[in-house]
Amino acid sequence: MEEGNRDPAVPDYCRVLRFLYVLVFIVNIYNTMSLNIDVNLKLEDDDSPEHVPVVPYDIQRERDKEATRKLAEELRKKGSIEPIVVTKEGIAKKASELTIPEQEYEFVRCATNPIYFIETYLTIFDQTQGKAGLIVPFKLFDFQKDLIRTYIDNRFVVANKYRQAGVSTTTCAYIAWYVMFNSNRQVAIVADKLETARDEIMSDVVLFIEGCPEWLRPKTGRENEKNLKDTQKLKIYDNNSKLGAFSSKGLRGMTPTLLFWDETAWTEKGDKFWTSAKPTLQTGGAAIMVSTPSGLDAVFYKTFDGARREENNFKAVELWWYNDPRYNKNLVWLKNKGKENEIRLLDENWDNKKRIQMAEDLWEASSPWFEEQVRDANGDMRKISQELLCSFLGSGDNFVAEEYLLRIQEHEAIVPILRQEYMDLNMWIWEDPLPGEKYIMGIDASPGHGEDSSTINILKVMETIEEKVITKNDKSKKVKIRRNKVYQVAEYMGKIVPQVLAEVAYQFGRRYNNAYAVIDITGGYGVQTVEKLLEFGYEDVHYAEVTHKPSRDRLQGYIKKGQKTMPDGLVINVDLIPGFFIGNTRPSVLLEMQRAIHMEDVVIRSIRLLNELKTFVTIPGNRVADHKRSFHDDSIMGLSIALYVLNFDMARYKQSKGITEKMLNAIMTVNDFAEMDRRMNSGNTKTNNFRKPMISPSSVSPLNPYMANAWLFDGIKQKNKR
Repeated sequence: MEEGNRDPAVPDYCRVLRFLYVLVFIVNIYNTMSLNIDVNLKLEDDDSPEHVPVVPYDIQRERDKEATRKLAEELRKKGSIEPIVVTKEGIAKKASELTIPEQEYEFVRCATNPIYFIETYLTIFDQTQGKAGLIVPFKLFDFQKDLIRTYIDNRFVVANKYRQAGVSTTTCAYIAWYVMFNSNRQVAIVADKLETARDEIMSDVVLFIEGCPEWLRPKTGRENEKNLKDTQKLKIYDNNSKLGAFSSKGLRGMTPTLLFWDETAWTEKGDKFWTSAKPTLQTGGAAIMVSTPSGLDAVFYKTFDGARREENNFKAVELWWYNDPRYNKNLVWLKNKGKENEIRLLDENWDNKKRIQMAEDLWEASSPWFEEQVRDANGDMRKISQELLCSFLGSGDNFVAEEYLLRIQEHEAIVPILRQEYMDLNMWIWEDPLPGEKYIMGIDASPGHGEDSSTINILKVMETIEEKVITKNDKSKKVKIRRNKVYQVAEYMGKIVPQVLAEVAYQFGRRYNNAYAVIDITGGYGVQTVEKLLEFGYEDVHYAEVTHKPSRDRLQGYIKKGQKTMPDGLVINVDLIPGFFIGNTRPSVLLEMQRAIHMEDVVIRSIRLLNELKTFVTIPGNRVADHKRSFHDDSIMGLSIALYVLNFDMARYKQSKGITEKMLNAIMTVNDFAEMDRRMNSGNTKTNNFRKPMISPSSVSPLNPYMANAWLFDGIKQKNKR
């Protein structure tokens, strides 16, 4: 502003203040706009999670945790506890009073015994001490000592834990020892978010290291003359060991010798991270996964379950709340809890082995602390299963409830199977066909490569008539209800192409009294199976009304005239094509499978099918349920369509007895059947000296069924010419 335009009544300092107010106002507007833009960008960039935890994120608990951390930091600033060391001469000294030879001896002692190091030199914040908590020496419980020994003895460890077990803190203490007393090590700390890995887990490790005497710990870049990296998310020590924090988006710039993945089950799209991280461990790296369960996720559950079955290189560790001295005061064991015949046994300080055996014998552990946790959760047993009982099934969103999966696992699934057949031994048989019995066969085709498998489920159908009393308008009457009880007697699951799947279905369908074949044609692969099966002359194929135009066009030559019964009882004429197209009926198909399992209308023998059911979860929208990422539902879909057709479609549609032109053209000679039998019956099965079928994807029938029967079709040829 020019000098002549100034208002002489306004002092200069007022003008300056006015300018500063305007400047602050502009900066606030800019920051608000930037914050909004940043939030919007984050919302747009974030993909929807593959696995959404059933129990919501506990904001209050996270606030309490943060408050505890701040209090611990304030107490540490006021002064830490100096370690008291007993020298080899038996003299108790403060760590700062040790002579150089005593320091050297102590260094070796700590390097060879991590439990001694942790209990002597590390401290933790214990909020149960004093009025608001105190910094105390880190005295390990027995189960924590066992965990550290497991880390030392095993390259790969997966630990299933309860909430507030102190396992993450114990692991941080182990990592501090690992970095301090091993040179040239690289530790990657991974969590769902970088902030968690950096500000909570890695921060604890750094505090453990920096809380040790100067003569015992390695130094970072700010403590020596070397130009070493020293940031919140990456520290390089003068023994050339590195400590870094990472989110689940990937390990950038590090090939870890030890990977610690905290709360593995709660990581969104964890399977993608694990796929990219595993190759970095192939040169000798180790891995530790620690988590509470969150349903049957694609990494933690899969790894833990495989470790228990000894199907991978991980060592499975199960940690139970009733072995924790903080929580098991006045511990009792209950059977028939809450019932008149309840049995109560007092735990007389039993050992871990005895308590685990009690749990396996279906006794329930309880204590005043446990009952308080149940009340705090408002009786939500799904939350309790997840946070305290270490249950995968009870903590997830399974489409088939846990109690029914356990029933299948304990009372229905049969291992070992009676016999394995077919060239890949993937046809599992639990019961041979019985004369006069009815069988239905659900078939789900795949391309024969990739992740999906082709499946066949053969089910024995037992029809029963039950009498029920129905009351209507205060009047009761007895009615008879027809009910189908279904037993799984055979199952195929393998990587074969649709045409070869038809050969397997033909042979085993014939063996099981010409089982009624229901083929899923939804994805297009089943159309090829249908065509091949009809070419073989297999007549017991399910036909249904299909409005999907590509499927109708492909199977145009196989159309049959049929009748459909409408809900009001009206019968109309419709065109039927072979196969079953799921389409809009998916919710009904899956809900019928769920109903049949819950009502015990189907008996499932296959462990393969059970494992699919364990990872088949409820989802929003009209799909109702689907398999989790990295899992499959191939056998589930075959079973589901067979049950749906048995209980609904077979009553809804009535096929004509006419035979279509293409089926006539496909009639096979007796020699063709003999040739297929020869191929199926050559070789050996795995058990009972049963002959192994020899169907091969490259096998070609030596006969031409059309030429062998050409004389039958002269009339058809003349008709086509006209």
